[in-house]
Amino acid sequence: MRRNIILILLISIAGVGKAQEISEIALLQNLDEHHHAASKEKLSDKYHYVKQNTNELQFVMSGLFLFYKEFISSQDSQSCSFTPSCSEYALQAVKQQGIFKGMLNGFDRLSRCNSLSPEKYEVDPETRLLLDPLKL
Repeated sequence: MRRNIILILLISIAGVGKAQEISEIALLQNLDEHHHAASKEKLSDKYHYVKQNTNELQFVMSGLFLFYKEFISSQDSQSCSFTPSCSEYALQAVKQQGIFKGMLNGFDRLSRCNSLSPEKYEVDPETRLLLDPLKL
């Protein structure tokens, strides 16, 4: 008996529910298309140095970087304390210092990406993130 009452209530609630209008669906589709177009433009424009590969290893690292930025990092909130972000910093380090020294430098940066000692870094007034550019 209890199951029948619950079933009747669920069916009646579904009938009272308000469906979306066609204009609302079109608006959502337009927002989604605009978001995807904007994200594609930003990725190619913002990371122009990714295309400047001098060997196959840099090409592979650049591809992994773009994969990470597009599919993994985009799922998280922006949580990096630094500008440039840790992944950008690591890619720049590998390109400028070579694979071994660049990866060590990237891992060092990842170990410093916390809020334990912000007084050691300047703050970028535009992004309000800690400045830590790659030093040669």
